[in-house]
Amino acid sequence: MANPTTNYGWVMPAATDLVTDLPADFNVFGQGVDTSMQYLLGGTTGQILSKTSGTNMAFTWITNDVGDITAVTAGTGISGGGTSGAVTVTNSMATAITTAGDVIQGTGSGTFARLGIGTVGQVLTVNSGATALEYATLTSGGMTLISTTSLTGSSVSITVPSGYKNIIYVIRDAVAVTTSGSYLYQTFNSDTAANYNYVELRGTAASAATTSMTTDAKIYLPYVNNGSDNNMFVANTIYDYLNTSTNKSFNAVMNSKNNSAVRVVGNITGTYFPTTPAAITSIQFAWETSNHSSGSVLLYGVN
Repeated sequence: MANPTTNYGWVMPAATDLVTDLPADFNVFGQGVDTSMQYLLGGTTGQILSKTSGTNMAFTWITNDVGDITAVTAGTGISGGGTSGAVTVTNSMATAITTAGDVIQGTGSGTFARLGIGTVGQVLTVNSGATALEYATLTSGGMTLISTTSLTGSSVSITVPSGYKNIIYVIRDAVAVTTSGSYLYQTFNSDTAANYNYVELRGTAASAATTSMTTDAKIYLPYVNNGSDNNMFVANTIYDYLNTSTNKSFNAVMNSKNNSAVRVVGNITGTYFPTTPAAITSIQFAWETSNHSSGSVLLYGVN
């Protein structure tokens, strides 16, 4: 026998032994192979060969402990999946985006939706119902004119956006269709329950000012319009209008003429107190016994 050896330590016959010692040499060689390969014997269907240590030929058969993937199931925010072949999964949130600047916001438990990008100068804020995000114009201070609405028909409702601390509406030149006079009134959020409590101070040049305390289903602005005077003016400030935990306070100043063409000036201070406090999202205007003839409402936001 010779000694070189292989990586497995198998003693190989020397060239000079091929005639004199070949049977014995191959016996030694074969025994070495058999001894080394014994570790590869055995095992059962489905098992895999595993190393037991770093020693050469230190193997054993084990049951697959890595785990088999039997299916890929898509969860929340992911779509696709499958049980065989090339399985594809997709990020559903990413595919919901259609425009540069889009964001994804939650809409409920395990649900979401795309929110399109706003316009230049807008900021992301919470809507008036505190249920979702929206883009709104941010002002650093002062008043911002939000909308101008003509007074026509039987009733006019204006939408109040979020994004401000207080709001002010200004009524200009409000006139009723009737010529016999009618009271102008307003409500919040189309609420016609007796949820308005206010103190009214009204007076004319010919008479002393009178004060009255009222709880009603609407706020009567202290004017009687004679159908020909188009100088009715109202400026009403509603404070902290987005608050959903407290009542809303308001303060209005106004002037006009009554049926006798006597100019009336007044002030009204009050509270809007629904059973469940809510943000003010709209304001309605109507005449008690008539329709709007002309006039406009300007809505301002104050920061």
